[in-house]
Parts: sequence; structure tokens; C-alpha cells
Amino acid sequence: MKSILSVAILAFVVTLSASLAAQWPSFPTPNVPRTADGKPNLLAPAPRAADGKPDLSGIWGSPGWREIGAGSGVSGTGGAPGTPAVLPRGPGLFFDIGSGVPGGLPFQPAGLALKKQRMADNMKDNPDAHCLPMGNMQLYTHPQPRKIIQTPSIVVILYEGNAGIRQIHTDGRPLPINDPQPWWFGYSTAKWVGDTLVVETTGFRDGGWLDVNGSPLTDAAKMTERFTRVNYGNLDIEVTVDDPKAYTRPWTAVKMRHRLLPGDELIELVCGENEKSAQRFLVTEAERQRARATNVVPLETLAGYQGTYEMGPPSGTSPTSVGPWSLASRIRPRGRGMKSTPRVMIWTAGRGTKPSDGSKPSPSHL
Repeated sequence: MKSILSVAILAFVVTLSASLAAQWPSFPTPNVPRTADGKPNLLAPAPRAADGKPDLSGIWGSPGWREIGAGSGVSGTGGAPGTPAVLPRGPGLFFDIGSGVPGGLPFQPAGLALKKQRMADNMKDNPDAHCLPMGNMQLYTHPQPRKIIQTPSIVVILYEGNAGIRQIHTDGRPLPINDPQPWWFGYSTAKWVGDTLVVETTGFRDGGWLDVNGSPLTDAAKMTERFTRVNYGNLDIEVTVDDPKAYTRPWTAVKMRHRLLPGDELIELVCGENEKSAQRFLVTEAERQRARATNVVPLETLAGYQGTYEMGPPSGTSPTSVGPWSLASRIRPRGRGMKSTPRVMIWTAGRGTKPSDGSKPSPSHL
């Protein structure tokens, strides 16, 4: 599982040491309903737009990632948390979307063969590992949050993960049928059915990935998403995939519940900046054996990182006000007097050296 974490999360973690050093200062989200003790009331009724439809706007995160770090210490590439035998639902779907489908995914033989080949290749071609856009499904299960901006004619989703931008048109236009240029996120239109926004998307690029393990999405796919804001703090998303080239029948993933992150902002993520991981991807067992024999970190280097780490928000903050701290890359050391400014812990995979001038290590020192 560590190798999976290497491919799926490494490229993301590499970019964060600079971008997390300073962010927007805390600024309260206006018009947040609150409980008697002053905390955000996530169970309050969902807000509505001027047209009476539920307002999906806000910054949303995928619950479940926080549990991975609880008591597991730090292992894996990029300071990724040790992965337990049984993943919480959100992270479990991130690695294998079929874990949320009764009976598993109904693969066509070619679709199953492609997934097996991707896994045999250690998932080295996952777009996320190369700082390319992730698929719509994988972004719903990804640890980084996303921001929804709703207007009467369009819904825009800003994904922190690899800085993705998606447009969902609600102005009544049809999906393109003129053989459009395939897009990473496809072409999306939507309409309201009661209090649920139903989104239909086609025009995907071929060779897509639905999860880290490589469940495929082809250019023949149609994806139907249903967004329902249950209350102020919870958003349910249900996704149906109809892709006859990869699957024998349409299938629907388990309903995914996203949690509102009041008071948070997205961070800037430029994944390709100083990206060093792709050259280290290992595929064959012979490559792995050579790496084990040559990529040895001196004990004196490892000693500089000795300690116990925990995952969560900085001291003095609450989960309802911090949100994105559920991400593995926002790990903080315990017992080292660290202030509340976010930091990324630098890993010691490969040949690592500690800066001789006593400064904080960064990916450029690896």
C-alpha cells in the first residue's frame, strides 16, 4: 500500500512546502448559522438561492481522511499516514471505487484487463502522479477540498487537487453532439429535479482513471451526478457511470457525503513545481530491488526526523473551522512546539540530506 500512496499522493505533497507557509488570515464566513455555544450549526436547514433552489455554494471536504492518521504514525512516501487494513469509506473509494459498489464493478473483459495492467505497473500512469487533472470521480474522494460557486446559469467547481476547474451549465443548453474535442472533465449540463441538481457529463478523454487503482473510464462514458444539500453542513453526491466500453452495465457508486468547511479557503497548488517524483517511479520487481540496494538514507539523516507525528488541525482550532487539515500532507509534529501555521513534513525516501545551514529541509534537498 505504501507504493500506492507514493504514486497517488507524492506529487501533491511535493508542491506544498512553500504554499502552506502563509495563507489567508482567518476570516469568518458570513451568515453561518450557529449553535448556542457559537459553533457553526452544520445541521441547520440548507440555504437557498434567490430562485428558491438549494444553494450548493461553499468549500466542501471529503470526511474519512482524518481517521487514517489517528494513532497510525507516519509512513509511506511524502509523510503519508500509515494505511490501516480497513480504510474509512472516503479514502477507501479513493483507492478503489468498486469497494462502494455492491458486488464490485461489472467490468468488461477489456476493462478488467486494463485495471490489472495498471496495478501491475504500480499505478505509475495515474494522472494525479504526473500533476495532470484527476477524473471527476476521483476528485470526489480526494483528500483536498473543492469550492462550489453557484449562479443561476452555471455552477463552477474549483478543485484544490491539481487546480482543476469544472463548469456545469444550468442554462438549458444541450450536451454537444458534434464530436467535441474530448476534455479531462467532460462537458456538463444540469437541471434541478426537486431539490437535487442532476448533472450529465459526456465527451471525456479516453483512458480515464476513476480511482488510484486504475478502474477505467473511456470516451464512450456518460456520467450522471446527483447533488443534494441535505442541510447546511452536508452535501450528498451520487454518481452513476454508464460506459459500455469498460463495463457490462451502468453502475452507481455508494452515496458520498461531503462536509462543509466554514471559514476555510482553498490554497494555491502548482503540482508541477519542483516535481521530482516521476523519475523515481518503480514498476518491475528488479527496479524495486535495485532501489532498495542503492537508495539508502544515512542513519544520521533519519535521526533528524525522529519523533511521533499526528494528523489534524493546529492546536487551539476545531475541526469545524479548519476542514482541509484532514489531508495527510498537512501533518504536524507533536511535542515540538510548532505554531499553528501549517507545515508539511519532509520525507526521507530516496537519498535525503539535511541542509547544512540548519534551515528547514525542502524537496530541493532530496
